[in-house]
Amino acid sequence: MQDSSQAGAAGQQLDAMYPSPPDYYSLFTNDNIQRLSAAGGESALEDSELKFLLPPPPPDSGAYTIFGRMWQVQDRLPSLSEQNIPQLYPEGPIDRIAELKRLNRMAIFEFLDLIDVLVKDPSQYGARTERIRDVFVNIHHLINEYRQHQAKETLKLMLREQIASKRQATEHTLTKCEEVERNIERLKFEATKTRAELSAAAASEQQEVESDQHHDDSTATADHIAQDGLAKIMATLQSLTYT
Repeated sequence: MQDSSQAGAAGQQLDAMYPSPPDYYSLFTNDNIQRLSAAGGESALEDSELKFLLPPPPPDSGAYTIFGRMWQVQDRLPSLSEQNIPQLYPEGPIDRIAELKRLNRMAIFEFLDLIDVLVKDPSQYGARTERIRDVFVNIHHLINEYRQHQAKETLKLMLREQIASKRQATEHTLTKCEEVERNIERLKFEATKTRAELSAAAASEQQEVESDQHHDDSTATADHIAQDGLAKIMATLQSLTYT
């Protein structure tokens, strides 16, 4: 009796918004950690204290509990019967849109019925609220059956957006490459033109330098001839003077 009450108290704690740590947290002491390091795996499992220090094996089937809630190991949508909820739509292939509309109208009728019960006999409100809850759970379950289809369509949309973005980036890159190639060709043409102009300017300057050198040489020759003539004249005048 005491164990069941403790289990119930533990379940209430796990269902709380901020649950308390489990009772075996006090077993994680330095002494137990050293004992676990010294002991083997099998011997640790046999010890009533050390077995809590080992992580549990991952579940491979069925369900597991986290904070008081059951979760399926296989990621699937549990049926309404597995959740102990009455199914308010027929089995097999159905028109889900029509059933959702019908359940929506049923929720409105059940709500009006709840208002009527609250006016006439408020003590009977519990059954009506449970009925409304079952209607909304059925609606939610039908909508959840579209989750796989929604995930696939969302993935398709994301892939289309990524493809469009990559195509746009590729086109932008190609446009920039073409622009760079045009700039390179323009620079090559300008460089060739500038090289030709510099070569012509250098040739013209060389010609001017050579012309100036030729003019200087001619002037120097004429000066030399004039100096020779003047020296001969001076020599002739000196000879006449002495005579």
